[in-house]
Amino acid sequence: MLSSWNKLVIFNIANFISKKNIPIVMSYLKFDKNLMINLEQSLPIEMLRTNQSGAYHCTTIVGCNTRKQHGLLVCPIPELGNDNFVLLSSLDETVIQHGAPFNLGLHKYKGNTFSPNGHKYIREFDCENVPKMTYRVGGVILTKEKVFISHENRIIIKYTLVEAHSHTTLQFRPFLAFRNANDLCMANGVANQTFENCINGISCCMYDGFPRLYMQFNRKPKFIFNPSWYKDIEYPKD
Repeated sequence: MLSSWNKLVIFNIANFISKKNIPIVMSYLKFDKNLMINLEQSLPIEMLRTNQSGAYHCTTIVGCNTRKQHGLLVCPIPELGNDNFVLLSSLDETVIQHGAPFNLGLHKYKGNTFSPNGHKYIREFDCENVPKMTYRVGGVILTKEKVFISHENRIIIKYTLVEAHSHTTLQFRPFLAFRNANDLCMANGVANQTFENCINGISCCMYDGFPRLYMQFNRKPKFIFNPSWYKDIEYPKD
């Protein structure tokens, strides 16, 4: 399954920030399961990808945002003073087999709590051409590749079901932000929770002055409207 979104950014330049004493080869990065599931080792390793317009995607290699400035889609908005704004913080995937859900996401909450601990399913991360994560959940092997489209405001995430011994469903939960990259947002009654249908997906805009965010798939998905606030999330590096 392939998902793509937005009217807002292109990314094509790769930079990497690494934990001290972990060697970096700029043309090729690869980390195995032992490092990925050890958060003391994997959380300090961050990946930053930017484009010529000043937009970027940045997070840790396990997908857990540890800074306010982290996000899946962050870009300057001229109408709002050209500051950087996080539109989409993350996109949590869930693998469902035999009615049992396995969430691949990872967030840091108050009290040094991490949930839903999706990093334990990671088997490998490499960046030979594009960032590629490999997960193993029971009999399922799933890969995820993130590609920024040149000269278009769009990012594509490609999911490949490499192996599955039974019927498998992928569920996606977007973590919307629509906030300044240096600020935090609390639950409020001002946020616009409505959405509009578009081809194979939906679009939304949480606050006036922001562009619409489009989330689309390569086929028509089943959409369940269930908005809720992520509370007590912490960004320990700020």
